[in-house]
Amino acid sequence: MLAYFRRFDYRLWILAMAWIASAVGFSLSIPFISLYFHSELDMSMTAIGLYFGFAAVIRAIFQAVGGELADRLGRYHLMVFAQLFRSFVFWVIAFAIYSHWGFYAIGGLLIFNSIFGALFQPAANATVADVVGIEQRTDGYSIVRVAGNFGWALGPAMGGFLADKSFAILFIFSGAMTLVSSIIIGVFLRGVRKIRHNDEKFRIREMLMVKGHELILKYAALLFILYLVVSQFLMPFSLYSVDFMGISKKELGLLFALNGLLVTFFQIPTTRLLRGVRLTIQMSIGAVIYAAGFLWVGLSSTFLAFALAMAVITTGENVVSPPALAITANLAPKGRVGRYMGIYGFAVTGGWSLGPLLGGVLLDWAKPDFVYAWSVVAALAIISSVGFGYLTRQVPPDLNLKMNNQ
Repeated sequence: MLAYFRRFDYRLWILAMAWIASAVGFSLSIPFISLYFHSELDMSMTAIGLYFGFAAVIRAIFQAVGGELADRLGRYHLMVFAQLFRSFVFWVIAFAIYSHWGFYAIGGLLIFNSIFGALFQPAANATVADVVGIEQRTDGYSIVRVAGNFGWALGPAMGGFLADKSFAILFIFSGAMTLVSSIIIGVFLRGVRKIRHNDEKFRIREMLMVKGHELILKYAALLFILYLVVSQFLMPFSLYSVDFMGISKKELGLLFALNGLLVTFFQIPTTRLLRGVRLTIQMSIGAVIYAAGFLWVGLSSTFLAFALAMAVITTGENVVSPPALAITANLAPKGRVGRYMGIYGFAVTGGWSLGPLLGGVLLDWAKPDFVYAWSVVAALAIISSVGFGYLTRQVPPDLNLKMNNQ
């Protein structure tokens, strides 16, 4: 196992440490914001979903812009300054909650914060592709994902206890941890400044070109459908389990912590187990597992039942996440990894952010027979699974790698 870890560029481990700090900062507060909107501001699930849907458009656009900027300006400065600005906005949100500024101010600040997150993520994902070889990309993305989910294991567990005392304090800690992430990158990851990227002049119209990029756009469409499903993991799952099924906020925090721990301990073994399976097939299998997990959510009413559902959902997550990024990096032409990560981010963020709107509408529609809402979610996962299976015929075999055991 030690030999396995020594195979990777040291900069991957530095990025992983920054990823931990960033994930703790994000997961301390964001999973609980829908509870604040619902319980403190008395907003309906549909209204909350509409808000996250509006935020989706903005965040997805800036994911695409962030990918372009990562190629043109370089990864290093974009990552450092995006995290610095995010930490500051987290602190302003804490003050806004403490001062009862209301939904419009807090919601606007959250969108402003998400813009900087959208600029950071494509650059961070592209940096992984920069510092590992093509044959190591699935493993590389597994490692940073383990780091991020270790942060997810810490953040919600802390947030579940702090949310009972004050929602504002969640964002104070979020800002502090995001600042730590920026410092780690700024001090220890300077070497990525030396990596050459695309030196061509930035043109907005190039982001809108379809010709020559048909395959990544088909792939992005399937990702969007899948992440409409994955996004039910936050707002709809939180509201359903706490406000309708009656588990406590502390138990919700423990469920998110369980997710992080399962990724921490099982992501790399899962990736190694699936080494001989083509990446698109891994995506297809993971989507089916997601379908089973979310269907089980609709059948759950106790903490233990939700814990089992979370375990199944996390298994799907472990199967899907590394190959999803590896396929994106593999499909990218030379000098366009940032752009393709931006397209990936546009699709994933669109799904993550429009999904809560879908979930809110479905829960309102299905009440009190919530299993119908979660059945629709599961059906979307199956649709994406079929699509990924079909895509196997179109992705060139050398890019749809069946990794050799090493």
